[in-house]
Amino acid sequence: MTDAPRYLREPPDEHPAVVAYLEKPGGLGEETVQASLLLLVATGALEQRRSTRRVTTIARAHDIEVTELRPVTERWDALDVLDKELISLLWGTLGGAGALSLADLQAAVRRRPDSFAAALQHWHASVAARAAQLGLVEGGKRTELGNAARERHRAFRRYLKEFGTLEDEPPVAVALWGPYLAYAVLFGLGDRVARELGLDSPSVAADPNLAVWKAWLSLD
Repeated sequence: MTDAPRYLREPPDEHPAVVAYLEKPGGLGEETVQASLLLLVATGALEQRRSTRRVTTIARAHDIEVTELRPVTERWDALDVLDKELISLLWGTLGGAGALSLADLQAAVRRRPDSFAAALQHWHASVAARAAQLGLVEGGKRTELGNAARERHRAFRRYLKEFGTLEDEPPVAVALWGPYLAYAVLFGLGDRVARELGLDSPSVAADPNLAVWKAWLSLD
């Protein structure tokens, strides 16, 4: 047993991939990748921008708008090693370009599933090593410290899942809701939390800072 409360309002201190690893040590899924990227957007390490691309189909050629992510060069040296590995994985193994959209990522995974799986496995090993370094796992199993951390993460997940019915007001500032949404994606609650925060409401529809969140959470 741990002394973790039923609800925790603050996001975990651990990297999203470490949080996911403590819950499911067997592997890291696409939601872990997305959550890690969205947290980098929230902290300013990845910049977002709207871009127009020319798409040619059998019927015709037309322009579409996409939301792209691009690493911020000035922030690279200060990044967590796990984030550096993830960006290198996606922009190198899959993308190779300066900017990637969600569609680029999904298409690359479909086209090169073996390359993606191999790169993700390498990242998984780094995440496992980080968890061990923090004393959260030993010999592939959670330690007492790791179990306590997992219970805290679950208390935060309960908060995200249920805050629509709680008296607490949800965070509204960009600097606050960014990490909340990132971890909500990790916990499979991204769509629900985004709607609770009103990201699909007309009042915020034109806010460019929300473009990447709405696109990645299918709220457009």
